[in-house]
Amino acid sequence: MIETKSALGIDSYYLKEVMDNSYDSIFVTDAQGNIIMANSTSERLLNLPASEMVGKNIRELIEKGYWNKSIALEAIEKRTTVTGVIKTKAGVNLMCTSRPLFDANGTMTMVISNSRDEDTLVKLAQTLDKERELVQRYKDEVQYLRSQGLKNRHLVAESPAMKNLLLKANAVGPTDSSVLLYGESGTGKEILAKYIHSISHRSREAFITVNCSAIPENLIEAELFGYEKGSFTGADTKGKPGLFELADKGTIFLDEIGEMPLILQAKLLRVLENGDVRRIGGTTSRKVDFRLVCATNRDLKIMVADRTFREDLFYRINVVPLRLTPLRERSEDILAISKIFLEELNRKYSYDKVFADETLRGFLNYSWPGNVRELRNLIERLVITTVGHVIDYQVEEITNSPRNLRVNTTQKQSREDKGNETFCISVSSKAPLKKIMDYIEKEYIKNILEECHGCVSEAARILCMDRSAIYRKVHVVNLRDQEFN
Repeated sequence: MIETKSALGIDSYYLKEVMDNSYDSIFVTDAQGNIIMANSTSERLLNLPASEMVGKNIRELIEKGYWNKSIALEAIEKRTTVTGVIKTKAGVNLMCTSRPLFDANGTMTMVISNSRDEDTLVKLAQTLDKERELVQRYKDEVQYLRSQGLKNRHLVAESPAMKNLLLKANAVGPTDSSVLLYGESGTGKEILAKYIHSISHRSREAFITVNCSAIPENLIEAELFGYEKGSFTGADTKGKPGLFELADKGTIFLDEIGEMPLILQAKLLRVLENGDVRRIGGTTSRKVDFRLVCATNRDLKIMVADRTFREDLFYRINVVPLRLTPLRERSEDILAISKIFLEELNRKYSYDKVFADETLRGFLNYSWPGNVRELRNLIERLVITTVGHVIDYQVEEITNSPRNLRVNTTQKQSREDKGNETFCISVSSKAPLKKIMDYIEKEYIKNILEECHGCVSEAARILCMDRSAIYRKVHVVNLRDQEFN
């Protein structure tokens, strides 16, 4: 066989190699529809050797049923590029594009046709759509996280209650179990939720926060589940993924779960049971895989009894319950948290301020109904408004401050008659019973220590307490001495 040169100076051998290594079916016809060349992919798709195609007219192959029609013949007739779908003898749909070529005089010289399995094209398009959706999901996720202004907070655990809580959190963190955080407003439920996420195997993925009480009832479903384009008036024309989708592979934190409407509770339960999310206006479901952490300041058991919270959902989310103790019950943490907040605000505003001892005593004596959130807000106000280096704050300015609470103790018996000692307690203002009992306990410990001339071992024997517990309480008592004098 004599090798010939193409118009581009390429040997016909190499030209055939190029065609045969194309993933597409390629065949070339003249202006009458006679097949000039066909590559190996054409042979595979038609189950017909090229030797039986070359030299034949396309119409002959159609008559024999190899194709149901020819896009190349349409291109010859219309003298322009034509794209369409043809079906082979084997029932395979091919997406075919035929383009006619013309010489300098406008005479058609040949038609080049490219074909590809339609199923392959559909799968490719679906893959591209998924990739685009994934990219968009990450963009939406970043935008959402930025809008939330998430900040890194540190958990403080100086008190026994918080140390015990952290032990439990460290145990459950690496698992995928659902966690339900109980606690008063401002106790740091979101901070604990972030900590649990940070020590999990999902820590590199998204952490999405949803405040169920802050989103209007008519919008919360769209926020959680997302929606397709045109699904309702005012919807984004491109549609929008829901927060469940954004949390895929990561953690979603549903704060104030007790405020979720009952109809949404049922939908949430279905998501947790089968992992499927369907957007509003959508016809297909998407698989999601997230770790659920919920929080509430309400008693969900009472809500279940009142039928304002679904019992089946309660048992589904209450796998590992963790309770955050209010700040007034863990005074050991107040000073440590105050120091952290002060250091943070000093860095933020380029200050170098410090607390006066009187201010710290005031912090210890206050009941903090707003818990850690209230403490931080107060410290920020003090840092900004205090003139000078030392923050010397009069605690009377705090509303309902227990500074007005006075516990007076008077020893009625001699030291020799310790078994019958009597203490007279007088309280000059109203306060919670637990607060009063806490003060009485600490004052009694102080008196016993005085009786024992500061010997902690002797005081521990009399009080039937551990030495460590007395040391911890003595620290608080010493700070409060001036308050009770």
